[in-house]
Amino acid sequence: MPTERPPGNNCSQLFLETLHQTSGEKVVRKITTEGLSGFFRRFLLKEKESALSFPFIFDHFRKLINENNQALEIIADMGAKMSGEFVFDRNYISSSTAEVAESVYRMIYHLDCMVPGKFHSLFSVYNRIRAELDSELEGNLVIPEGEYVIGYEHIDDTLATLVGGKNANLGVLGGLLGVRIPDGFAVTSHCFDQLLRKGECGIKIRSLLHQWEEGRETAEVSRELVRLVRGLSLPKPIHKSITKAVASVVSRSLRKKDMRFVVRSSAIGEDSEHSFAGQYESILNVLPEDVPDAYLRVLSSLYAPQAMEYRRQKNILESEAVMAVGVQEMVHARVSGVVYSLNAFEPDKDQLLVASTFGLGAGLVGGKQRADQFHVSRKPPYEILGMDIVHKKKIVKKKQEGDGVINSRLNPRLRDRPSLGVEELREVVNIAMRLEKYFRHPQDIEFALDERKNPVILQSRSLNIGQNVPKLICDFSRVDDNYPILFDGVGDIVQEGVGMGVVHNVRSEEELNLTPQGAILVTHFSSPNFARVLKRVNGVITDIGSQIGHLSTIAREFRVPMIINTQRATKVLKSGMEITLDAQEHKIYEGLMPELCYYEFAEDPFEQTYEFRLLRRLLKKISPLKLVDPAAATFRAEACRTLHDLLRFVHEKSVEVLVDRNFANDIFLKEHARRLQLTIPLDLTVIDFALCRTKRLPSRLQLHEIKSVPLKALARGMCAEGLWEREPVEVDMKSFMSSMTKTFATNVSDPRFVGQNLAVTSGDYMNVSLRLGYHFSMIDSICSGKEIDNYVYFRFFGGVTDPKRRSRRGRMIQQILMANDFMVSSKGDLVVGRLKGASSKAIREKIFILGALVSYTRQLDVKLVDEYMISNYVSQFTTLMQRYRKVGLEKEDG
Repeated sequence: MPTERPPGNNCSQLFLETLHQTSGEKVVRKITTEGLSGFFRRFLLKEKESALSFPFIFDHFRKLINENNQALEIIADMGAKMSGEFVFDRNYISSSTAEVAESVYRMIYHLDCMVPGKFHSLFSVYNRIRAELDSELEGNLVIPEGEYVIGYEHIDDTLATLVGGKNANLGVLGGLLGVRIPDGFAVTSHCFDQLLRKGECGIKIRSLLHQWEEGRETAEVSRELVRLVRGLSLPKPIHKSITKAVASVVSRSLRKKDMRFVVRSSAIGEDSEHSFAGQYESILNVLPEDVPDAYLRVLSSLYAPQAMEYRRQKNILESEAVMAVGVQEMVHARVSGVVYSLNAFEPDKDQLLVASTFGLGAGLVGGKQRADQFHVSRKPPYEILGMDIVHKKKIVKKKQEGDGVINSRLNPRLRDRPSLGVEELREVVNIAMRLEKYFRHPQDIEFALDERKNPVILQSRSLNIGQNVPKLICDFSRVDDNYPILFDGVGDIVQEGVGMGVVHNVRSEEELNLTPQGAILVTHFSSPNFARVLKRVNGVITDIGSQIGHLSTIAREFRVPMIINTQRATKVLKSGMEITLDAQEHKIYEGLMPELCYYEFAEDPFEQTYEFRLLRRLLKKISPLKLVDPAAATFRAEACRTLHDLLRFVHEKSVEVLVDRNFANDIFLKEHARRLQLTIPLDLTVIDFALCRTKRLPSRLQLHEIKSVPLKALARGMCAEGLWEREPVEVDMKSFMSSMTKTFATNVSDPRFVGQNLAVTSGDYMNVSLRLGYHFSMIDSICSGKEIDNYVYFRFFGGVTDPKRRSRRGRMIQQILMANDFMVSSKGDLVVGRLKGASSKAIREKIFILGALVSYTRQLDVKLVDEYMISNYVSQFTTLMQRYRKVGLEKEDG
């Protein structure tokens, strides 16, 4: 843990610093003269004064930014290790985890220095996450606190450690993808933890497992463990939670009188990191009142001999063996089957393999029953390439009494008929391909057709065809002849892989919300706001970006192929184009290329090591980013679940501290305030932090004397010829009076500062507040040599006319900002634009445009008398920028 103490103890820190810097005799003399209370009061006043001064705040802001960059670099490196291209050891995992955690801690510390006490709860959030990381590093699989049961409607992949891989997959299918799944719930790993890891039972289990690891026979140990678990009595809270969840499912069912359940395993890692196929027990046809007993039977299968030996073979520690359980309404299946979304036996033929039979599928998945087989093309409209319809004598049905199933004679009329019709087959295949695209790996899917012939997905897991990978090696020699290359070696690869799909070019929040499943996302900047759609896209391409930015980190987490810094992808790749992104060979092709293998199917032996699994679990608590939208109500300290969440939250709030600061009230800065001489009639007071040490400053500064790079760009934009309207405009008194009431009611501030235009700057920083007439603009920016540090924040509101005209100007500004790569939010005449992670040149260009926009829109609300005028003025401004932007930037560079 870092040695710095939280800022709440700054008083004692200052005291200790004084002891170091001052002789003991002087300290005693000061305490004797001032008294102990007076001595500490002076320190408290010194601390408060420092906390309010711009140099103090800006120094901590800079340190915070440096820690932010260091943390992102480490997270990016840890994510890159998951690609399978690198070998790492336990020492790397421990040191990297500690380094990123300490950087995040120091970020929280610096934020607390900037606004003492306001976000002090972040330390508690950090301590909770850090404790979980430390526990994992000590060899303990951390089981999160939670409910004993969770309904499928509340489950997604973020709960995988709580509900297990199989349940998490089903939750994603039913919730995110809208696929029909059985109604049901998960009995969580928290329940397992309370039942089998705590108390006397936990002690007995650990003792028996230790005997097994020391050489005792597997069969003997297994027999005792299974007997122990099956003999347990469920504690009342657990029993009550399960029976209540069962009753809830029964109440929703259409077959209340004939209700049966399936109780099946969902161990941590099952169907995600490892298949465990057939290793654990599934119990069919369970009566509602028998579900608690069936739960214990499934739990006991964790210690079946074959399961224990499987974990040993896969180098899975027994401390990692944790089981959640799925409880599902049993589907009354007319037909059951299995789909391999890529034929595992002949993967080079690019076909799906579907096996199906009438009735329940217990015999089919258990390998005890012959089934019809269908070979289907993987390309729409999914042509049937071949079928093998077997003679079927038996059908598996549920028992009428007790749990389990029985074999019955199949109706003779059905014995030689295909169990699936053409349309039913295509519907199942369509779902299988959707799941493959989402999970980005071929799927092994169990399904059933219910009584209405609706396909219901019972489970979906990754299909391992590693031994057949040599058959998938593609001949790339002819690929370039058949498909035009759009980009070759352009940009930087963030995440390797291949993705195909339709281009979705995003320039606004609205376009982002319309991102379709399986698209290739193309955007100018790699904004962290795009994180929320990464799970449903097949690739990401940007004009500009950072390899250690938030979006890059998340792309590595989800293994989404991504190339950044192409400079012109948004101009070449238009929405609707079909392309193939090859982020392995560093090429982008026009068209969809089935010749390219989408996936790396091989099971990397290193991925089966404990170190790989440990890093994967740690990254679940480090790299996922859920807090992507600073404007959302959920963007709170308490909502942070990972170090990346903390990092993002702290960074955003530190910028807000500068954005919202009342610099006009800063005594230190007032002493260095000077007027800036401009070619437009704008009275702008500048406090250039870079000039504060200059002994003799003139009362008025010329633009060339300013050290701030962003302020120079802004001033040149504002002063561009023909933008500042010098002629007065007519204003109707009714609109004027109504606007004054609204404007001043929502923006009241100290009367001494009303009307003052103020810029607080340093070499690469600026915070500018402008009040031009009755509208207000604020621009806050860093423009440095580090792309990841750079951002522009723009806020505009107010006006002198009625609400309709002010709203029109707001929408006009919004359109212009969106056309220039800002992420924009607006409400009425309030418009907020954000842009991050761009190069210094790009940031200067955007600030130049903002300066021009401030001048251009100064009186436009009066002129916007109808909706048509919005597009008219947007077009006019765009034309002006094509003339002035390049000139302005050339002057700046010169």
